[in-house]
Amino acid sequence: MLFSGVTLFVLAARAEAVSPVPAPKPRVMSPAAAVGVWALAQLVPSPLLVTGKEHVGGGVRWQVTPLLYSFGIAERPLRAFLVSPIARHSGSLELHLSPEWACCAPGQQTSWLVRAGLRLYLPLEEHGEKLSASLGGAYYRAAGGGGASADVGIFTFNGVLGLNVAVSPWLTRREVITALTLRFF
Repeated sequence: MLFSGVTLFVLAARAEAVSPVPAPKPRVMSPAAAVGVWALAQLVPSPLLVTGKEHVGGGVRWQVTPLLYSFGIAERPLRAFLVSPIARHSGSLELHLSPEWACCAPGQQTSWLVRAGLRLYLPLEEHGEKLSASLGGAYYRAAGGGGASADVGIFTFNGVLGLNVAVSPWLTRREVITALTLRFF
């Protein structure tokens, strides 16, 4: 029995070592094509649930990250615009710009607004790849004026899926905005 086990082990090892089929070469995308695919993926907005005093509505949000400093990685900790998920969710501080359409502004005002702020990401499990959290503050500008907002978020699947709640006490009829955050890197 021992002899047959050793024979099977040697034959299996030899079969793996001598493969008649060459391994396929990985596909390589040009840097220009990679940036184009990334830019198209950034056009997918995150859906919003907008709640205010006696009002519930919907909306969409995009996010641009002009600058990020990652304290969770050693190689190239300073990033601009194109940020890998591990750099963001392993621990980082980012400057973000978020244009959004959040229904329904009071009166005849436009529902478009923009936020600019700082957000801290902290890894909770597996260097942030399985679970990370964020805490941030921003200044928003809407048709009725501007003000401060704070947000908190939780992210999973390497940051592709998350839930972010932004509270803006002076943003009339849109005081609390909950986003199902979708990020395709």
